[in-house]
This record gives sequence, structure tokens and C-alpha cells, in this order.
Amino acid sequence: MPIFQQLLKALKASTINVSWSFLFMLAIAHMTTSWALMALSGEVMAESFTLWVYYYIVSASTVGYGDMSPVSAAGQWGVALYVIPGGISLFAALIGKATVSVSTFWRNQMQGKGNYTALRGHTVVIGWHGEATEKIIDILKADSQLPDEIVLCVVKDINNPRPADVKFVKGASFSDADFLKRAGIEGASRVIIYDQCDERVATVALSAYHLKGAGCHLVAHCDNPATATMLRRTLPGIECTEALALEMLVRSATDAGISRVVNELLAVDHGATQFQTRLEQVPEGAVFGTLFSNAKAQHNVTVLGVSSCSHDSDMLNPPADRPIQSGDLVYYMASQRLTPEQFGSLLVAHTESPAAVSA
Repeated sequence: MPIFQQLLKALKASTINVSWSFLFMLAIAHMTTSWALMALSGEVMAESFTLWVYYYIVSASTVGYGDMSPVSAAGQWGVALYVIPGGISLFAALIGKATVSVSTFWRNQMQGKGNYTALRGHTVVIGWHGEATEKIIDILKADSQLPDEIVLCVVKDINNPRPADVKFVKGASFSDADFLKRAGIEGASRVIIYDQCDERVATVALSAYHLKGAGCHLVAHCDNPATATMLRRTLPGIECTEALALEMLVRSATDAGISRVVNELLAVDHGATQFQTRLEQVPEGAVFGTLFSNAKAQHNVTVLGVSSCSHDSDMLNPPADRPIQSGDLVYYMASQRLTPEQFGSLLVAHTESPAAVSA
């Protein structure tokens, strides 16, 4: 028995580098030739496909219920010398291959060796800074309307800190294009860069900007307003957040409750919060006042502002006659996100009924 166990261990080790396709083809070939051998011997288990599959798996897995066995001498010799030795060896090889594959997969996930270049529509979070990054991931997870897939991209020597929540990629430098590509940055919908050093934020932003896809939104946090200004000037389309703790402190002192309003607007797990949607197929002559009044009346949505390249100075609370065009970004407060089609219907519903308005 020890010799047989050593043989199985050696067989399992030798199958690690064997492809799955070759192993399955070998198993099917053995199963087919075993059936032919039993059919030539006139055994009952070869008379039905279902019976044969059942008998072969029971024998190969060493379960051996004993409810079915060969009765002829030829069948018994065939099972003893070919079916059982070959079936058990192949079964052990398949189990060994599966065990190695699963363990390798989970080890790669924990150690950041995964490759997510085929992933689409996910969020890439670049940088790990303990509780701060944990909070970022928690906020992303709390928004039920965002895709669940989050890829955490780090250069620190750590294992995946949130294996149940995020995918994990680890590398030597954020300047390595192949490293960022493994995080699936080319197919991501959004990239969040957070670091405690503005210089590194700028370096990572430059690397990520030239790799991201056309529809990807890149956001970087800067402690120094000068860094944020430089990034906006250098990388068109990037959005930079800045530390506003002091500003909020002063505004709360002069206008009580301002900090509470800001915190409520940023919350995603309760109440109304702020969203952004790009408008499409806006009818000619549409204005902000139309959008504001219809959004409140039909969806209880408060439109905070609109931005575009041509009217960037009046983004928040613009005048009622401010023109609205296709491609404008509308910012609003609501309990859930509205689609571009819903906003379009608000404008169409108003512009198509002038008689009703005048009446």
C-alpha cells in the first residue's frame, strides 16, 4: 500500500504542468476504451451509457458501492488490470490538478499577482493607506448603483487587506505601465488616486492618465492646491479634490449647520445625496429653469447646477435662462441616480406643451 500511495503522489506531482485539455482527453480515452473492454466481455454495465458512467466514476473514485461488478472472467481481469488502475490514477491526477489550480489562484489573489486586463466598468483604487483607503472602499461599496468590482493597486509589501471585497494587484512601482495594466486600468470606468504625498499623487496621475480608456474618469486627491492646479492644467479632464477642512470649519462658524449639509450631500448610504449625469439629445431652446422645475415636480430632484465648456463660470445655481445643451453635465441632489433619458424626458415634456403652460 505505501508503494501505491507513493505512486499516486508522484503521478499527482507530474500532472501539475499538464494542461487541462490533455488530462480530460486522456480521461475520456480511458473511459471509452474501458467501456469497449467491458462491452466485449458482455458485462451488464456496458449496456447503458448512464450505467457505465455511474460504474466508472464509482470505481475510479474508489467509492466502490458493490452494487455492480463484472461477472465474467474476462471482465474481472479487464477491471483488475486496466479499468481500476487507470481510473484511479486519472482521478487522482484530476483532483491534484484541481487542488493546485485553486490554491494557486487564491495565492495569486492574496499576493497581488492577478491579472485583470479583461475587466470592464470597474473601479481602480491606487494606493493603500490603512483606514483612509478602507473608508474609500466602504463608500464605494455602499453605493448600490456602482459596479461591485473594485481593484486595489498597491506597491506596499502587504497581502490583500480585503479579500472578500476587492481584487488585488501588487507591483514595484506605479510608473510601471504593465503593473497598472494588470489592474485593468484600460477598461476601468473610474480611477481613484489617494496618497499622503502630493508628489507621488502627481507621478501616479501622469502614469495612469496615459493608460486609461476614453470613458474613464480619473480622480486624484491633493493636499496642496498648487498640485491640483498643475494637474488640471497638465491633464485635461482629471478631477482633483482638495482638503477643505479649514474652509468647512470657518463656514460652519459663520453659518451654522454648513458642515452637516456637506456631510449629508456626500453620504451614499442614507437619504438624498448628490449625483452627476451627462445630458443627451437635449431639445433646442432648453434652459436651466425648465430642468430645475420639472425635475423637482416629477422626481423630487433638486438640480444644483450645470457645467459645460461654454458656461463654466455659472456651474452652481445658474440663472433660469441659462441655455442647456447636449453634453452638459447636470449636478443634482436625489435619493437615487437618474438616467440621461429621464432628464431628456423632463425637457421634452416641457418644451412640447407650450399651450398647456400658457393656459
